[in-house]
Amino acid sequence: MDCPGCQHPTRVLESRRADDGVAIRRRRVCASCGHRFTTYERRDREPSFVRKRDGSRQRFDRAKLRAALLRSTHKRQVGPTDVEALVDRVELAIETGGGELPAEQIVELCLQGLRDLDDGAYLQFLGTLPSPNAEFADSATERSVRAARESASLPAQAG
Repeated sequence: MDCPGCQHPTRVLESRRADDGVAIRRRRVCASCGHRFTTYERRDREPSFVRKRDGSRQRFDRAKLRAALLRSTHKRQVGPTDVEALVDRVELAIETGGGELPAEQIVELCLQGLRDLDDGAYLQFLGTLPSPNAEFADSATERSVRAARESASLPAQAG
């Protein structure tokens, strides 16, 4: 590693584990100017993937999931830290699942998390799904406004 001050090579004075063994802390000194500094080395995470219904794989995009969850929690009593914690849970599930998880399982994890946080956000997220799946729409459609509107006891609404 080069010195940040003079750009000459440095040598390591001391190495030890840091952050509960997740990183290696190294004290360095520049042979040219004598500047001392500390560096931390961490292992890069392996990329995570989402397996789509058609069998294709797509790289997991944390920002995309966070944006979808924030849209469903808009004007609800759910804070951004709650959404961030839910995204962390999903990302951890992907990592423990071997770095790849089916999209349906990610949706289930999001729905479970939103149901714990806020019923309105849960229904909002459920409404954004491409098709009403029987596995997700168990009790939610019974309580939804759309299901109530389409019931036989109410008149049909014009388009």
